[in-house]
Amino acid sequence: MTSSVPHASTCLADLVPALRYADPHALAERLDDERLPLGWWYATPLTTAERTIGSTVLASLVARVLRALWPKIQTGELLPVSRLLDVEAVAPYTSAEEAGEEALAALVRMLLDRLHGRGVPRATPGVRAAVAVISEWLLADAPAEVRAALAVLRELEQDHAEAPEEHGAQGGAERRSASAAVPEPIALPAQRAHEEVAAPPAAEAGEPAAEDVVEEGSEPTASELTASVPADREAQPGSEPPATHLNLADTPLAAFAAYASTWDERERTIAARRIFAEQPETFAALGDRFEISRERVRQLERSILDSIAQWLAYDEQGRAFAAHLAAVAGRLGAVGRLAEVRTMHPDHARPVDALGLPLGDVVARLLPDRAVDGEWIVQGDAAALRTAMADDLLAACGETPLAWDAAVAVGERHGVRAEVLADWAAEIGRFKTMDGHMLHWGRSVNDRAVAVLSLRGEPMSMEDIHDRLADGTAINSMRNQIWTDERFVRLDRNLYGLRQWGGEEYLGIREMITREIRQAGGEIEVNALVDAICGRFDVVPASVRTNLAAPEFTRTRRGWVGLAAERPKDGEAAAYNPRKDVARTRRCFVGTDGRWWYRFEVTGDHLRGSGAPVPSGWAAHLGAVPACEPIPLRHEAGESVLQWRTQPVLGSIRPLMEHIGATVGDQVFLNVTDGELTALRLPAAQPEARPEARAARLTGWTAAVTTAEAIDVIGLRTGLGPGQETTALLQHLGDRGDRDIAGLLEQALTGTVPVN
Repeated sequence: MTSSVPHASTCLADLVPALRYADPHALAERLDDERLPLGWWYATPLTTAERTIGSTVLASLVARVLRALWPKIQTGELLPVSRLLDVEAVAPYTSAEEAGEEALAALVRMLLDRLHGRGVPRATPGVRAAVAVISEWLLADAPAEVRAALAVLRELEQDHAEAPEEHGAQGGAERRSASAAVPEPIALPAQRAHEEVAAPPAAEAGEPAAEDVVEEGSEPTASELTASVPADREAQPGSEPPATHLNLADTPLAAFAAYASTWDERERTIAARRIFAEQPETFAALGDRFEISRERVRQLERSILDSIAQWLAYDEQGRAFAAHLAAVAGRLGAVGRLAEVRTMHPDHARPVDALGLPLGDVVARLLPDRAVDGEWIVQGDAAALRTAMADDLLAACGETPLAWDAAVAVGERHGVRAEVLADWAAEIGRFKTMDGHMLHWGRSVNDRAVAVLSLRGEPMSMEDIHDRLADGTAINSMRNQIWTDERFVRLDRNLYGLRQWGGEEYLGIREMITREIRQAGGEIEVNALVDAICGRFDVVPASVRTNLAAPEFTRTRRGWVGLAAERPKDGEAAAYNPRKDVARTRRCFVGTDGRWWYRFEVTGDHLRGSGAPVPSGWAAHLGAVPACEPIPLRHEAGESVLQWRTQPVLGSIRPLMEHIGATVGDQVFLNVTDGELTALRLPAAQPEARPEARAARLTGWTAAVTTAEAIDVIGLRTGLGPGQETTALLQHLGDRGDRDIAGLLEQALTGTVPVN
């Protein structure tokens, strides 16, 4: 089919040849628009781009990219067609930088108008004068027939006026052919096979029969009624061309505005506030407004809907409007954005005076077999479509990135266009488009990190993974969750991959030293040890030699090193000596029964289910060692696990925190005895509590104490025993890192009470 629009197949790269040789990434940063296909400037006709985003936006995009990438090049070189068409908005020898963005945009708009045959005005003073006089003197209560006649005159005047700038590819010749292409009634497809044909409008007065009274929300929608057609006009298979071949109407606003102007005040209000509203008012609210019953409002709404269906099926202008709806639906496919409808035709952005709403909102809610779902317009059952597409995409990709062409093929099977597929997949909530692939974007950070690594296909740093996720997750939270997930493996000091890839796991410098010593039979030459570790991992020799000074290693002879602890027998666990035992570990306290507790402050990460690092001294006290098997821990709300790779990490304790009613900022004590994890929440201290009481409270002691008693309690609970000198206790607290307790104790000793 030959287009009536001149140069209809011209793309932006034809208009600006330099685009074909520019950096694609630089172009994508400046020209990408979610409403247009990827790389649209190479092949998408300018008519399509104009129709989608409007000529003003298109011209501004072009102007910005010209100034950004080629500021010193003359406009005549960047836009050579401007010389051929003799457009002089900007001198051809002027550089893009000198011309300025506004002048360049104006030049591009003029070129678009000339290329597409727009902007040739035809003077018709007679028609314009007639319309102006009638509009000025028309009475407010003029009959509907008179107003309809004025609408026809306005349409005639508009046909002879200069084509509006934003009509884009929908030029005058194409619009006239579009309106002439639908001489017969258009039978819109039925939404449900079992629905009845629209009934005649209900009587204006009279009470309904009992069986006619329905609950609010059970009435058919406007789109359901437009999907029904009278029996004598039912479409036969093959009798009508597909909707995608239909043209948009010339002046849909004039047609619908003339029809809506025949409604009285109540009908206009009900239509605007219920039928075409984004948030429909209730029957009761509208009944109160007009002092009628809610059932009467329901009758009026049904009457309006039936009247619309009759108008679309039998009235000449109504049938043309029905064809317009079918064309819009065909262009949207099974899924489209509400914003697309609003920009698909210039009239869609203009208000219907009788309703005070843009025509696009009316069209969106009259589309056959479609419903508005948030910012989307979906054909049929939106929930069923989401489920079906999610299942198909999940089956196609799973944890393997799906190539974009394959994802488009899945979308096409469901009638979803490639232009909206990425956003629709994100709307489903489980998929994300990245680097030309469709990824399964799971609910947890771990699942999304798996998708990112699968797409890259090689190890990544924590920072790179975090940047690719870009979902607001704190990097520490992400790191903790990856550390406790068996699907990931640490392959270098700051490189992580998927365990299924294989490769040697990096355990940390000390753990790697321990492994090398054991593999060597109990001792190893220092130089050989350094070469072995630094040759495989991104570790400097100085770091290895520094870590050899740790207490778990010992010099066995000159230039050789071994493990300080006795080498275990076969089948026995390796002994591990942490730098600080539990008695010298910050926030660890012993109870009167000899059990050690670890205190921590609850954060949002704990309540979101993230893993949480714990002190190595406390973990070693529980029997954990570096690179040990995960230790399962039972608790009242389920199970957790203690793992030690680079550092000891306690898995998710969210169910346990919820069980004890912990909130962000609470102090909680943890203890493990015989594989059972116990948690106790410390109630908040009273504002008037003295510093010695608050200091003892941080060790788990909640009874009232004097300063002397607080010193004994703190000494006992930190492993020193009673009767400690104050100076020695403060030094011990400082060595442990319990500066909060030491600070409160010093306040108690000096007699100063902090201001709360």
